[in-house]
Amino acid sequence: MNYPSIRIEGAILSPDILEHLVDGAKGQGPKDFGFESGTKVKDEIARAWADAQDYWRIFQRKLATVKEGTAATTETRQNWIIPLLGLLKYEVEFQKAGTEIHGRNYAISHRITNRANTPLHIVGYNDQAGLDRKSAASRMSAHALVQQYLNLSDELYGIVTNGRVVRLLRDSSRLVKQSYLEFDLDRIFTDGLFADFAILFRLLHATRLPLKAEEAAESLIEKYHQDSLDSGARIRDGLSEAVKEAILNFANGFLSNPANTRLCEAIEVGILTPDDYYRNLLRLIYRLLFLMVIEERDLVFPSDSENRERLQHFRRIYRDYYSVGRLRQLAEKRYLADKRHHDLWMALVSTFKLFEADGPGEKLGIKPLAGDLFGPRAIEEIFDARLGNDVLLGCLRSLGLYEHPDTRQMIRVNYGALNVEEFGSVYEGLLEYEPVFDLSGSTPRFGFVEGDERSRTGSHYTPDELVQPLIKHSLDYLIEDCVRSPHVSKGSSDSSPPYERGVDAEGGRGGSPTTAEQRLLDLRVADIACGSGHILLAAARRIATELATVRTGEEQPSPTAYRQALRDVIRNCIYGVDVNPLAVELCKVALWLEAHNPGEPLNFLDHHIKCGNAIVGFVSKEEVDRGVPEEAFARMPDDHADFIKVVRKKNKDERRERQRVLNFTDERRGEIANVLERWRVITAMPERSPAEIDVKKAAFENFSTQGAAYELEKLASVPVAQFFIPKVPENSSKLMTDAEFRDYWSGERRPQSQSFAAAEAVASEKRFFHWFLEFPGVMERGGFDCILGNPPYLGSQALSGNFGYPFCHFLKYEYAPAGLSDLIVYFLRRIFCLLRPSGFTAFITTNSIKDGDNRRDGLDQVLSTGGTINMAVRAIRWPGRANVVVSQLAIHKGDWIGPRLLDNREVETINAYFEDNLPEPDPVPLHPNKNRVFQGVIFLGEGFLLSTEDADALLRLDPRNHEVIYPVINNKEMNGSPDQSSTRKIINFHNWPIERAQTYSEPFRIVEEKVQPFRATQNRARNRDVWWVYAEHRPGLNRGIARLPFCFAVGRVTKHLTFSRVATNYVFLNNLYIFTTSRWDLFTVVQSAIHEVWARNYSMTLKQDLQYSPSDCFETFAFPDDLWNEENAKLAEIGERYHEHRKQLMLMLWLGLTKLYNLFHDTELSVEMVADVSGKDEDIAREGYAVLVELRRLHVEMDNAVRDAYGWQDLDLGHGFHQVETLPENDRTRYTISPTARKEVLKRLLALNHTRAAEEAAHAAAAKPFKKKGGKKSKSDPATDGDNPLLAAGPLFEQ
Repeated sequence: MNYPSIRIEGAILSPDILEHLVDGAKGQGPKDFGFESGTKVKDEIARAWADAQDYWRIFQRKLATVKEGTAATTETRQNWIIPLLGLLKYEVEFQKAGTEIHGRNYAISHRITNRANTPLHIVGYNDQAGLDRKSAASRMSAHALVQQYLNLSDELYGIVTNGRVVRLLRDSSRLVKQSYLEFDLDRIFTDGLFADFAILFRLLHATRLPLKAEEAAESLIEKYHQDSLDSGARIRDGLSEAVKEAILNFANGFLSNPANTRLCEAIEVGILTPDDYYRNLLRLIYRLLFLMVIEERDLVFPSDSENRERLQHFRRIYRDYYSVGRLRQLAEKRYLADKRHHDLWMALVSTFKLFEADGPGEKLGIKPLAGDLFGPRAIEEIFDARLGNDVLLGCLRSLGLYEHPDTRQMIRVNYGALNVEEFGSVYEGLLEYEPVFDLSGSTPRFGFVEGDERSRTGSHYTPDELVQPLIKHSLDYLIEDCVRSPHVSKGSSDSSPPYERGVDAEGGRGGSPTTAEQRLLDLRVADIACGSGHILLAAARRIATELATVRTGEEQPSPTAYRQALRDVIRNCIYGVDVNPLAVELCKVALWLEAHNPGEPLNFLDHHIKCGNAIVGFVSKEEVDRGVPEEAFARMPDDHADFIKVVRKKNKDERRERQRVLNFTDERRGEIANVLERWRVITAMPERSPAEIDVKKAAFENFSTQGAAYELEKLASVPVAQFFIPKVPENSSKLMTDAEFRDYWSGERRPQSQSFAAAEAVASEKRFFHWFLEFPGVMERGGFDCILGNPPYLGSQALSGNFGYPFCHFLKYEYAPAGLSDLIVYFLRRIFCLLRPSGFTAFITTNSIKDGDNRRDGLDQVLSTGGTINMAVRAIRWPGRANVVVSQLAIHKGDWIGPRLLDNREVETINAYFEDNLPEPDPVPLHPNKNRVFQGVIFLGEGFLLSTEDADALLRLDPRNHEVIYPVINNKEMNGSPDQSSTRKIINFHNWPIERAQTYSEPFRIVEEKVQPFRATQNRARNRDVWWVYAEHRPGLNRGIARLPFCFAVGRVTKHLTFSRVATNYVFLNNLYIFTTSRWDLFTVVQSAIHEVWARNYSMTLKQDLQYSPSDCFETFAFPDDLWNEENAKLAEIGERYHEHRKQLMLMLWLGLTKLYNLFHDTELSVEMVADVSGKDEDIAREGYAVLVELRRLHVEMDNAVRDAYGWQDLDLGHGFHQVETLPENDRTRYTISPTARKEVLKRLLALNHTRAAEEAAHAAAAKPFKKKGGKKSKSDPATDGDNPLLAAGPLFEQ
């Protein structure tokens, strides 16, 4: 910023707007100021400047006569501020009485009567409290008085001043943080800063404020504010790309400089890896971002009220010779970008040294930041390197400027107003890349390749509008407990507040905290997939605001008090874990930036913000005591069958023979106890100076990398590692069974074996995380008070492909009872285990958490072990880049008697289905429904697919090829194509041996060339070895449709549940489910609203779409009595008529099913809408409209026929346009049965399911034959037949 007297806090204005406040700009013409046309605004500013200087001199002389120790309030008002504001056309009136709001009096001193009575509060120039501290006679500071008044009233802006500085405040209840614009009047008039005064005139002139209160949103100052917000959004969108560009340019700028031979040699010989070099580059970027932020926020220097002239002198030196802002200005002058010189890099290195411990900054009044970011080793690989001025200035230009999308002007990035959590957009973008070196040229080149970290972890930056409700329904309750009476705890059935529920283990306070301040600092809040730290920042701010309020007694604490509180909160309360080291480092940077106080070093965060896989590892020592489980030696696809049998038997025998209780040696007991004690000591170590932080860091590194804690952590990883080490003969020395492990863990023997080293290597690679050793103080006190987050989203079917079968198998063991569910389920289970009694968790999740296996393995388990849902929002469309609909969820550990909100509506209870009724028993699979619906094939290899032209050529080459070339169809074609046809073909060698497949020479050659190389990269052995056969060829499906003329297909993920008739000569892909019947009466039932209600309740969802799950919604669905055995002619007739009517409509309008049903459900359906969507002329559109209306009538007829088949003629289905609550708020309307009917249908179907299941169980028990001891399964046992790829049942190949 070029205006040293101007300070911008929060996002009230952007500095780039200041640069453009010139004559002719928006709001800067003579008429905008009330001047006559032709008047030059610059001349008016010059006249006002001359008069203001006179007022200043008169005021200073007046101050000299004021009695020492008095505030000089009258003199400040009458001799300085009111005359000064008169130059800006303010009409000011003194207020004898304050304004009362909510029973409190706000003694605002003045009102600006010609500008909507805008509040103006003037205190004395000599008032020792200034604007940010309470005086002896007031309950809050001057700043807090005006700010709180604005927050509670309908007024948007106010002004507060003590004559030294003047601040424009904005209502911050609508913003995340405090927001104000400050002008340092002392500096302006003492240093003669005319340019700064000109900005003051242009921004604070009376015409900038609203003329009437109701016109505040249209005022010029509010328009400037909105422009600033838009500017911030544009910066946010481009910041990630700017950082990527800067990293690449820095990286290759260093490598291409001929002076950096040592750097290049280190890369060429492999000493410096791409990841290590990347880490240095990221820290360089982080340093630059950090300095740009604190420079623009004027947080480089600590305040020095006793020697203001000395401080101003230092500020000028730093600004003119050292600041990054100076380099940013140079970067805007392209002619200075000279690659022959490198002096600017050396200058930047000198700037960095100012902030290092024992650096020269002390001489300039700069206190060292030190820490990891500004430590001597942070960028050691590039610190002494050379970099051309052209590269440095180019990088700063890309980081410091952005192009306005409308005007194409280059505008300065406002880092001062950029919210720290918005650096999360940087994190999200960088996850898409992996660093690599290209060593093919004369010098190394650095680059990025497309990575899978973002898709693999399902990570996304979390917008603040999704975060705040999480805090409101979890952390806010705990904060309220802390500031209430210590004997009352709102909502929890445990009347003791959180600080009394367990023993404090950190901070050296000893015993339970007794004051509100201590109780707030005793809160422990975590995010176990913290990413760039946005959610942790939001939590820290919330606690800090309350802490600062408690400390100052002001409901709107000053920025200084708030920053100090925030620093203390981050040091004491905040914990984060992430599997990505890049995210962990960025999280620390975000916390350092937010908590930075001029004059204080960066907080030590290594012991609170850690890298690890939060769900792979153990929570407690007792879990390790269980030893090496038998499940660790279950056979995985690539394991050696005979070898694993031997190892598994050995481990099983050792577990059977061992003692039930471990006998720890006295030495081991002492080591375990010492871990907690050393953690307490390290946590309590001070952080007031870089030297103290260095001591604390050294103590922590010693604790973490050697001694008892280090050995215990490695030993705790041994049982987990056995899941991940391949069970093949060559790894025999790397595997450890139970007896050896127990000797090590109990302390009988010291671990020195190769198997211990192998476990350590696996633990490091997979980043195992053992909570009782990583955060011993927290776990000793019973866990965290609150865990917030946005855990990664990854579907169950993607887990093995992304993380491997051993990972999946460990999850099923660790979180038993559990199958293979979505990744969020395991995070939920881990989170709940980490909470202390009466703690809260609140997080964002996919809305599939309430569905099927996810519900059974996740929410059902949590609720059955003491969890209570106190808030759920079923469907919210994600505001950012991620194309997904999510849910919000808050859970209390223990009984909850406070409010429970479902979709922001207060209810008595919330069950695992996110419904407001008591939970019902789950439906049970019914035997007649089994093996009726199958998923399509997974071919795994694009080389199987053929275009129509290529397929025709193969058929001409050899007509016999038609035996292996089939049409192929997927969900997109079923739901998106009007005629539901496919233009592609696919090669299908069924489940044949290679010898038979080879007889089709040309198709085999294509698969061999295009599929085999890809299959060779797969983890699963069968996919590598049997590469000519589909990965999942679905023999059950093939058998089911073998003799059918047609079948019915439905999309696995579909917006509208629609079954369609399709020929059986297709190869169906895995995004379709196939109902293996040609009976129209069965189609009628599954196409009806009766079945859809059941499917939507018991299936899963993806975004807002139904993810049809046959095991949950088809196998459990009770069809009308005896329908499987006897066809219902009435149902068959209406079903076929409905389907053919719909088919003709699709062809008439040339619309796919999705677009057709969008029209079907639209409340404003019209001929014009049909014409617009279909592109047809008016006549066809009018006919289409009529046919659509008839389709609705047929749907009602079909639903009623199905209802009658159940014998439920008493049930009024109430067809019409209704809101379906489980759909997103902006897309909930459907033409369907009424909400009352939906609930009744679900109730009756569930009762019918339980009745049928009981009948089946009774029949099976009566028919069960006597089982001989040691008997084996029959060859026809259905458990040995199916599509499970891990089962080796049946012949490997069909002959």
